Amino acid sequence: MNGYVEHINIQVSQPEKTIHFLLTALPEWTIRGEGKLDDWFGQPMHWYHIGDQESYVAICSGGKGQVPDWQGSASGIKHVGIVVESIDAIVTSLNKIGYEVDHWSGEHPYRRSAYFIDDNNLEIEFIEYFSDDRVLRNDYSQ
Repeated sequence: MNGYVEHINIQVSQPEKTIHFLLTALPEWTIRGEGKLDDWFGQPMHWYHIGDQESYVAICSGGKGQVPDWQGSASGIKHVGIVVESIDAIVTSLNKIGYEVDHWSGEHPYRRSAYFIDDNNLEIEFIEYFSDDRVLRNDYSQ
C-alpha cells in the first residue's frame, strides 16, 4: 500500500462556519464523527470529522482569531485542496450562500482550480481534472 493523506486537523474560532462551507460545497460529505474534550490544553474543545469513509477534514473549536492570510508569510497551512467532479457546480453552490471565488488557478489543459476563503479565513482549493491520466494531470510544464 502507498501512503496517502487520510485527514488534516485544523483549529478555528468558528467551526460551524467552516463545516457549513464544506457541507454546502460537498453535499456527499457528512459529519462522520464528533466529540468534546473538557480540557484541551486548558480549554474545552469540540472536534468534528467532515468527509467520507476515505478521508476527512478535522475541524476543531477553540482557535484564537483567524487563520493566517494565505498571501502572508506566516508558517502554517496555506490551503487545503479537494478534488471535485465539477468546479462549476461548486462555484454555483457556494455563490448561493454568499461565497465568491477568491481566485482561479492558471490555465492548464487537464485541470482547473477555484480558490475560496471561508469565514475563518481558511483557503480551500477545489480541483477538477479533465483526464484520468495521472501523468497529464500532474504535468507542471503547462
